Amino acid sequence: MLRLQYHFDALLAPDGPKSVCSFGWTIPAAQYFIDLRALSGLIFMTWPHARELADTEALAVLVDREAERRHAEFAKSRAPIGKQRRASHHYSDPSADPVSGGAVFGIAARLLSASDEIAAHEAMAPIIDGAKDRDFSVGYQFRSLSGTSHPLRVVLRTSRQDKSAFQRMGQRIEDQGLSRISSELTADLE
Repeated sequence: MLRLQYHFDALLAPDGPKSVCSFGWTIPAAQYFIDLRALSGLIFMTWPHARELADTEALAVLVDREAERRHAEFAKSRAPIGKQRRASHHYSDPSADPVSGGAVFGIAARLLSASDEIAAHEAMAPIIDGAKDRDFSVGYQFRSLSGTSHPLRVVLRTSRQDKSAFQRMGQRIEDQGLSRISSELTADLE
């Protein structure tokens, strides 16, 4: 957790990098934090699908409790009272417990550090599928959150069943003017 905090501090420092690595692509550092927020909401929403990505069992247990509370609050907010509401904030609100929140941010940061969009999609497939299964419209809100990076949106919207789209992910990202991280630059941006 301390290493993660140092990583975030370095990105937020006045002399910090303007660009960072996300799924093997260069993105603005500000978008990285928007991506972290979107992924943390998806992780809470689909928990326990990302449980095995927690750094330790103790952190996973803390997230178990936090996710259970969030699932219950979300279910309560959807109880029929006139019209049905979709309260995604139950998953995206910052955690009151900094340790469980940090555990989820750590998982999100690890996912964003995937070497390329295909590796990221494979690692995130249970989360993507879980978001569609739990509540498609709320899952779509996180998968389309305004301000997220193009690599994240492409990864989250590509279906594993659509092999041709899966194969074109990199081209769709590159078409947005982004460039791949070369192996020499990866160490500088992380």
